[in-house]
Amino acid sequence: MTTADASPTRGFTAKGLATRDRILRCAADVLLSGGLQGFNVEKVRQAASVSGSQINHYFGDRGDLIRAVLRRQLDIVLDFHRQPALGGLDTFEDWQRWADLNVRYLRKIGYRGTATYHALAGQLAKTDEDTRKTFAEGYWRWITLLEDGFHRMRSAGLLRPDADPRHLAVIVVGIHQGAGLLAFTYRQEWPLVDATQFLVNYIRMFAKDPQQRRVQPIPRRRDRPRGRPPQETAALGFTRKGLATRSRILEGAAQLILQHGVNGTSLDDVRAEVGVSGSQMSHYFATKQDLVRQVIAARTDFVLAFHAQPEMGGLRNISSLHKWAELCWLQGGENYLRNGCVYGSLTSELLEADDEVLDDIAAGYDRWLALFYDGMTAMVRQHDLRDDADPRHLAAVLVIAHQGSTMLTHITSSSEPFKAAMTGALNYVGNFATSKSPRRERRRG
Repeated sequence: MTTADASPTRGFTAKGLATRDRILRCAADVLLSGGLQGFNVEKVRQAASVSGSQINHYFGDRGDLIRAVLRRQLDIVLDFHRQPALGGLDTFEDWQRWADLNVRYLRKIGYRGTATYHALAGQLAKTDEDTRKTFAEGYWRWITLLEDGFHRMRSAGLLRPDADPRHLAVIVVGIHQGAGLLAFTYRQEWPLVDATQFLVNYIRMFAKDPQQRRVQPIPRRRDRPRGRPPQETAALGFTRKGLATRSRILEGAAQLILQHGVNGTSLDDVRAEVGVSGSQMSHYFATKQDLVRQVIAARTDFVLAFHAQPEMGGLRNISSLHKWAELCWLQGGENYLRNGCVYGSLTSELLEADDEVLDDIAAGYDRWLALFYDGMTAMVRQHDLRDDADPRHLAAVLVIAHQGSTMLTHITSSSEPFKAAMTGALNYVGNFATSKSPRRERRRG
């Protein structure tokens, strides 16, 4: 058993513990910036200003150090939820404070350069099976912590007897991680605001006291979730044969990136997979970043085409939203378990990319959000949703729920996060349905 696996802090002095923590902080930064392939002990030693013998004193080997980093980052997450200001997360007031403190913490750390749990999971989960399992164990620990609080709320009579603490805990973690993806992509706080207030409102839907079930208003944000023009595909000037070759390269690159990650896919890997020469690669894509940006554009088109299926009815009634969730799992569930969402997994790996790349991803989310925004705006106009329903907020909830739940489904190899988050998000939208909406859906059926 390694030093970190046993009792990582036993036998160290206060100065030794401080040195060990500094090494772990620097190691987390190295992992965040370069991924697992670019990670080595020498980089950590230089960043932490320690000797090689000091690192060997605290950590048995490279793998020991990496596992210790992941455990430390999870401990930061759990300590946040255990802080005295949040009580025991077993009252509705505790959960409202939790929402507020999440936004404050985001303002404190900013959108880059901090090794949050979701950022590290996005970077590293596809590197090897042991690393993925380590992240999965961390997520289940987080879920268990929240589940205990919901059990106390139900035992105290704050939640209805039919409230499922496990269901609520899984939704909280999945939605929180989805909000992190979008907040870091947009470099704006509105996804976290929408997500955490949705969670507070959703938990209140299970209140035993009807007076506690009132939906709390969502703060109006200054940042707009959509409006950026989509990135041009840069496909002009190629012959028909050239466009076909370029498309084949893009599809091959997209599939390799989905399976192995951005850092785990080189231009040579793509060239060998597709069967083209180096000169052909450079003819269509000047750099790897150029290729990645075009993969983002292709994945955006894929997502939009998926939502254009006739069975979804333009996402313009409650039943069409349920059909969307059903088709997501029927057509994509196996891939969620194996690789994650084709768009979300790409996003999670690129959170530390430059502004151009992040703007491309945000533009894709803009177009995705617009589909739900337009559909629910139509529902309000045709009185399927109440006038107090906010299409912008509900659209954000659905996309965030999908992105966070597919991320957890991949990492945990379980369908539970996806199904719980989709159920929660759809029930939340349904909470704004008018009395005529169910009758209209039955007639259509």
